[in-house]
Amino acid sequence: MTFDPPVTCPVCEEVLELDRGLEDHLMGKHTQREVVHYVVSQQDRTEPEALVR
Repeated sequence: MTFDPPVTCPVCEEVLELDRGLEDHLMGKHTQREVVHYVVSQQDRTEPEALVR
């Protein structure tokens, strides 16, 4: 039997209960704006050259 470590929310860095999914947490605890802001900030960090044209 494999052990899955607890999931950490990438937006607020909260460690989720073992029976709680990330999708449920994001939907229940974060606004769309918070999630979008996180996604955009990650995109900006990983591909800065794509933004400069």
